Amino acid sequence: MGTRCGDMDPAVVLHIQNQLGLSAKETDTLLNKKSGLLGVTGSSDLRAVIDAAHRGEPRGQLGLAMFVHRVKKYIGSYMAVLDGQRVAAWKTRPDCDVAYLSRAALSKPPAQVDAVIFSAGIGENSSIIRGLILDRMQGMGLEVDPALNARMVGGKQGDIATAASRVRLLVIPTDEEQCIAQQTLQVVARAGGMAA
Repeated sequence: MGTRCGDMDPAVVLHIQNQLGLSAKETDTLLNKKSGLLGVTGSSDLRAVIDAAHRGEPRGQLGLAMFVHRVKKYIGSYMAVLDGQRVAAWKTRPDCDVAYLSRAALSKPPAQVDAVIFSAGIGENSSIIRGLILDRMQGMGLEVDPALNARMVGGKQGDIATAASRVRLLVIPTDEEQCIAQQTLQVVARAGGMAA
């Protein structure tokens, strides 16, 4: 979301092109390189956006609120889909009676989300962002321990959830370059280029 627009109705793309008289390439540049945090705040660096928000700058506050809202929305939608997975499987089995499945769905607990993982640059290093994202999500079983959250930066990993949280909240460092290198070696090895 640093420079990209994120999810949007496809009709908006045509509206932007028509209203601004943009070519397909110009629209691509606008939506992928000049939108997101950059388009709202003037910076694609979330640290600068946080600083601007703390200084009371309206665009910084808006950008930060939009970023947090978007992440919360994704967590909520994934939890809804994952929690509904078992019920959906019961209702689609061809060898079972739908009425029976409905009763079964009501009598058994839903599938549970076990953990939400914060990783990569922002997830690993910004206790502020993690705290804002997890604020007021207790109703979904996500309860953050503010003291644990504040300590979990600088490459540390662990659980930042309270003991009462139904969902574990994990901070796990990642090495994206190492993952890319390992996957590249596997692809080359499968192609017969070298041993993994």
